[in-house]
Amino acid sequence: MKKRNLFRTSLIILACICISNFTNAQKVKLKKKKVHHNTNVKHKKYHAHHHKHLNRPYRYSNLPRCGTIINVRPHNGNLIAFRGVNYHFHNGIWYRPYKKKFIVFRPVVGIRIKTLPINCYHFTIRNRKYHYYYGTYYALVPKTNEYEVFQPPLGAKVDELPDDCKEKNINGETYYELDETFYSYIESEDLYQIVDPQN
Repeated sequence: MKKRNLFRTSLIILACICISNFTNAQKVKLKKKKVHHNTNVKHKKYHAHHHKHLNRPYRYSNLPRCGTIINVRPHNGNLIAFRGVNYHFHNGIWYRPYKKKFIVFRPVVGIRIKTLPINCYHFTIRNRKYHYYYGTYYALVPKTNEYEVFQPPLGAKVDELPDDCKEKNINGETYYELDETFYSYIESEDLYQIVDPQN
């Protein structure tokens, strides 16, 4: 009788140990999965695409990309004639005629507007104040009180780049090309600076 009781007790203890080991193994697996998942999130955030900043949202996320074709131009836009072409300007986005439709594009140098887009990024370089928005640089023309589109000034630092910029590796360095202009990301300032990769 004592042997039977001892045998049953041994079976119960063995079963408890097996259940405990199985439960602990499951917990370890779950912990490993959680750690792996969190590591991936951090990895994605750190190595995210150029415009995904860690400390602020991407402010151009809702804007149409250059090259987007629309059937009807946006309402309440401004019609701007320049060198024989009627362009349309609305909320900082430029549209030009394209096969009886309209296509989003970045404006040509020299075209002028009376009012700057909302939320421009402002900076001064070589004693000239610039206003930057969605890949385009504007500067005030005092005589006409208008803002003219200028060439991207070398050395300028801006907060964001449009989605259509291209990441390029030149001599082991990462650059972002937008309309034949190259930018280098300055991590310490969280800004993009116009540079000459050849120098």
